[in-house]
Amino acid sequence: MIDERHAPEAIVNIAEALLSRQFDQAVRLVGDRVFSGFKSVVVRCRVESSGAGLPEALIVKKAREDRGGYFPDNQAAPNAAHELFNDWAAARFLGGLGHDPPLAPRFYAGDRKHGLIVLEDLGDGEAPNTIDALQGHDPQLAERTLVEHTALLGQLHAATMGRYEEYRQIRLGLGPAPHPLKLYHDPWSKARLSHIPTSDVDEAISSYRAVFAALDLRSRPGAEDEIANVTSVVEANPGSFLAYCKGDQNAAGDYLRRQTRPRFFDFDQGGFRHALIEGMPGRMTWGCQMRVPARVQSDMERAYQAALSRGYAEVADDSVFYRGMVEAGARWNILHLIHRVPAALSGDYQRGLSTLRQQVVAWLEAFADLSDERQQLQALGKSARDAVKRLRELWPAEVCSLPYYPAFRVI
Repeated sequence: MIDERHAPEAIVNIAEALLSRQFDQAVRLVGDRVFSGFKSVVVRCRVESSGAGLPEALIVKKAREDRGGYFPDNQAAPNAAHELFNDWAAARFLGGLGHDPPLAPRFYAGDRKHGLIVLEDLGDGEAPNTIDALQGHDPQLAERTLVEHTALLGQLHAATMGRYEEYRQIRLGLGPAPHPLKLYHDPWSKARLSHIPTSDVDEAISSYRAVFAALDLRSRPGAEDEIANVTSVVEANPGSFLAYCKGDQNAAGDYLRRQTRPRFFDFDQGGFRHALIEGMPGRMTWGCQMRVPARVQSDMERAYQAALSRGYAEVADDSVFYRGMVEAGARWNILHLIHRVPAALSGDYQRGLSTLRQQVVAWLEAFADLSDERQQLQALGKSARDAVKRLRELWPAEVCSLPYYPAFRVI
C-alpha cells in the first residue's frame, strides 16, 4: 500500500500550491497517469486552469521517503534526494544553455522540503523510441533512430564541455552529492577532478588480479600500469573530454521525438564525466544488451564524433577520438571485470533483454576488439580476450553468445 505522502492526490496538491506561488497565479492540475518506482513517484498531470502560461501537461516527480529514504543533507550512501537533485540540476543547467529544443525537459518549479520537481511532460513521443525500434521489425528505422539518438548524445556533450563550474554551482546549491563509491564499482561515477589516492588504485589493481586468479589466469604484463593510466585520464581528470553525461544507459529508452524534434528525459544519474563513457553505446552499453551490426555501430560513432567536434574541435581527428574511445572503453572493461565478473561467476540471471553472463562476455569482448582494432592498451585488451576464452570454457555455449536485436535479425 502506497504511503500517503506518495499518493497521487497529495503530490498533485503540493505541485499546485508550488506552481501557484511560483507564478503568482492560481494553478489547477489533474493527475492523469502514475508511475511508481523504487526511488520516486511520477504523476503526469493535465493543466486544467492557469494564467501562468504553462503547457497543457506537466510531470511531477517526488522522491520516495518510504524506500531508500529521503535524506537531502546526507552525504553518505546515495539516496532518493541525490537522484532528485540530479534531475533538478540537469533541468536548470541544460535549460539555460540556449539549445533549441532544450536538452532536458523544461523546468517549472521545485520544492526541496517535499522532494518534488515539476517538469515539462514530453508525452509518449511521435515515433518509436530507440528501444522500441530495436525490438521491432524495421532495420532501417532502427538504424536511423540509433544514429539520431547517438548524435543527440554528442550534442549534449559538446554543448556542456567547459561548463563544469556552472553545473557544480547549481547542483551544490540544491544539496550535497553522495560520497563516491569505491573505484570501479559505480557504472556512472562522476569524474573526481582531483588526485585519486594511490591506495585506491592499488586496491582496484588487487581486485582486478583477484578476478583473474578466480579464473585460474594471470593478466598480461603491463595491465597494472594501464589500469593506473586509465584511472588518471578517465576517472580522475578526463581533460578536454570532460562533459555533462546523462548516465543510466543500460537500455536505449531515454529518448523520444516531440513535435518532430529528438528529446532526452531522465537525468537522475547525470554528472560530469568522460564523454566517451556514454559516447559509444553501440559497442559498450546498448550493443551489449543485444548485438548491433558493425556497420551500424560505425555510423553511430561517426554521427557522435561529428556532433562532439562542435564542442571539441580536435576530436574530428580520428587519432584523438579513438584514443579517447579506447581509454573510456578500458575504464568500462576494468569496471566489468572487478564489479560484474564475480557476480556472474556466482550465477546467472536475466538483466534486461539478455542475461548477466551474456552481457559479461559481450562487454569483455567489445573492449578486446576495440583494443585490437586500434592497437592501444593491449595488455588490458589481451587480458580481456584471455578472460573471455576462459569464460567460454566454463559456461554453456548459449550463455556466451549474444543475439542481435530483433530489428536486425532480418538483415
